[in-house]
Amino acid sequence: YTLAHDGPAEKVKNVEAICLNVELCIKPEVREEFLDVIRNNKEGSDKEPLCLQYSWGENENTPNTFHFHEEYIGEEGLAAHNAAPHFAVWEEFASKGSPFAKPPIVHKFKALLD
Repeated sequence: YTLAHDGPAEKVKNVEAICLNVELCIKPEVREEFLDVIRNNKEGSDKEPLCLQYSWGENENTPNTFHFHEEYIGEEGLAAHNAAPHFAVWEEFASKGSPFAKPPIVHKFKALLD
């Protein structure tokens, strides 16, 4: 996929973290609203002290299919993200109507130390 924002200035080391890999397939008619909401979520996530990484981009072969990789310091980091105002905007978008072309796929895992 193509990263939709600037990448990190240096390589990200593998640290113990709670991680999410997410695939979202968005209906074309809500694409622009989705992009606004996700850009807001990225901006807010980058300010969270317990969020180590929030990267996203669009699949190069399948339009309106987006991939995310998120890393948080412990379950408390993920809980703080889920309680943040920018995440509430995402939840509002995701719950109104039916913005998804197919159900979201979420993989949660624990990254291990190098």
